[in-house]
Amino acid sequence: MPKRNRVINDSGHKKIQKRAIPLLLSCITTFPLFSVQSSANSGINVYPPNWWVGMQNSNAELMLYGDDVADDTVSIAKGDVRVKHSQALDSENYLFVTLDTSNVSAQELVIRLTDSDGTTRDLTYTLEKRAQGSASREGFGPQDAIYLIAPDRFANGNEENDNVKGYGDPADRSFKGGRHGGDIQGIVDNLNYIQDMGFTQIWTMPMLENAMDKYSYHGYSTTDYYKIDPRFGSNDDFIALSTEAKSKGLGIIMDMVLNHIGSNHLWMKDTPSHDWINNNGKFVGTTHKREALHDPHAIASDIKGFSDGWFVPTMPDLNQRNPHLANYLIQNAIWWVESAGLSGIRVDTYSYPDKAFLSQWTNRIMDEYPNFNIVGEEWSVNPAITAYWQAGSHRHDDYDSALPSVMDFPLQAAVVEALSNDESWNSGFISVYETLATDFLYGDPNNLVIFPDNHDMSRIFAQLGHDKDKWNMAMTLLLTTRGIPQVFYGTEILMGNEGSEDHGIIRSDFPGGW
Repeated sequence: MPKRNRVINDSGHKKIQKRAIPLLLSCITTFPLFSVQSSANSGINVYPPNWWVGMQNSNAELMLYGDDVADDTVSIAKGDVRVKHSQALDSENYLFVTLDTSNVSAQELVIRLTDSDGTTRDLTYTLEKRAQGSASREGFGPQDAIYLIAPDRFANGNEENDNVKGYGDPADRSFKGGRHGGDIQGIVDNLNYIQDMGFTQIWTMPMLENAMDKYSYHGYSTTDYYKIDPRFGSNDDFIALSTEAKSKGLGIIMDMVLNHIGSNHLWMKDTPSHDWINNNGKFVGTTHKREALHDPHAIASDIKGFSDGWFVPTMPDLNQRNPHLANYLIQNAIWWVESAGLSGIRVDTYSYPDKAFLSQWTNRIMDEYPNFNIVGEEWSVNPAITAYWQAGSHRHDDYDSALPSVMDFPLQAAVVEALSNDESWNSGFISVYETLATDFLYGDPNNLVIFPDNHDMSRIFAQLGHDKDKWNMAMTLLLTTRGIPQVFYGTEILMGNEGSEDHGIIRSDFPGGW
């Protein structure tokens, strides 16, 4: 018989909610010790670890994780916040608690959990006051120039965190796919260098915890959404980076991954619900056929094959159709914007998550920060495909996207094509003209992020055959045309990747950083 979860509402009456029948889930082998957010002495981890009053959306849904919390009764032992709702899913160890923060001041709460035999566990939880001007913060825009950094490969400012107890994948600079030791302190130490080149924004590849057995350096296999990987530094270090950068006129753009997690994430050991991971938690590769989302002839399996498929077996694909997971990802993004004072977000593999969720995610963030900017990665050279996701664009349907910006992959490809072919009536720079002529598709072409290369492709110097004159022409065009220019670290010193398309070579160590 399914167990039941109880919540005491503001009238003091017990509200009964039926729980889904638990489903057995497969587990991953070994896991490192995670240093997750935990309320003192309660043995329960809380996500997000704190929240704020005065938000546009006054509901805050907390994910509680601890032994057998699912059937506990929830009440407020201290504070004037109301528990609106409490929901357990399949696992006995998760409980989702929604707080109503409307019309309350900043305060420290005590959330009390009471089990069936009357035993209580108290959680201390803080609702903070927002920083002045937080909601009206200005995001990055056409006035900016973005410097893209692979943190592990830029500069090693603290050798003591190269290897951290409890984490595998030890630092090894001789291995192109290994960790090399770059960190947050290395970026802080070189902010003046970035500023002196004229850049005004810094986008780093993800720095959240990637407690994977190998290839963890790139950061795209998240194992804790609320924790900076200790081999890069701490949450406080990341916030300090943002503060120091801001003092030098530099904003921080955070790279976020909504589509998938790393297979060593806690959710793969103890999954909140049976529908948390796509394809029943088992690897089924994505088709990568993004056109299926727009194809008027597509069938449901075409769309599912793209959106629900996994990239690789070590990157489980998240099912954002689960409303609790969707809310978790939305609140996580807002938490980092608010905590670290971000000026923007870059979203990895933007079109791969659930399409309706992406609309919800962008709208919720832009509701909180109307002047903010978010750029999505849609790797297609077809302007009709990339333009679809930008707010205000002309579409074939009534899809509601609040995404302010997309990466301009069509222009990047056109520039390389223009400089790689002889000039004639139908080749050469005609490719750039034809691409820019499709700007009518975009809601705001001036807000597109344009770039000569990035961390996922050959460096522009290599793409242009190591021809400095062609490199000069490409950079001149991309630094002066419409849009927001983004430059990959090392481009300024003609770093290349001759003879190899390997990402570990493309993301080589920046000279002088070690």
